[in-house]
Amino acid sequence: MLEARQASFSRVYASTRLQLGNAELIPGTQLLVNEQAALHGVSATPVREAFAKLAGERLIEDRERLGYFVPLLSSVELISLTELLELYLMQAISHGRRRDRTDPNCGAREMRDEAAAMMAIFACSDNPLLGEEAQRCLDRSAFARRRQIELYGPPATLGSIAEALALRDWSEVSRHVRLHCRTSRARAGEVAHSMAATYRETIARK
Repeated sequence: MLEARQASFSRVYASTRLQLGNAELIPGTQLLVNEQAALHGVSATPVREAFAKLAGERLIEDRERLGYFVPLLSSVELISLTELLELYLMQAISHGRRRDRTDPNCGAREMRDEAAAMMAIFACSDNPLLGEEAQRCLDRSAFARRRQIELYGPPATLGSIAEALALRDWSEVSRHVRLHCRTSRARAGEVAHSMAATYRETIARK
């Protein structure tokens, strides 16, 4: 019984986390417990437990008496997340410099998109907890990053980061990462405004 409940919890948690990371959930929308329970074929209890964990990780919001919601991030929150991610990246780059001589595969990762490029840097770190924290930042800002691409196109800095990482030129990795994060911060206001407009349109259609 306990194992089945844990399996149900893990399934709902992993599925919702994946949807957040893939920017499939529109910011501001409500996550309905009964709807998710029916979708996964489980009771409401493991869904509530999964949502509670996601809320504890600040990936979704638990609004008292209202339920669970996908966060609609403000420009200030987007800037704060970018600053935190940059801090984690600088730490990972520092670790990467130290591991470079002992790990010839460091940096040899496929980089399909921004999140993959960032996590390739964390793969060079000897601190898995650092990577987990960074992944939460990326999951929380996934929709905003998708919206930024829609507004401005793919980040030009990703190719430079990938090239420098392949060469294990950590000074260049650091320089391009800082430029990438600085650009994201500069665009946070327009991205937040666009996401808020999408939310208003979604509400108007209901």
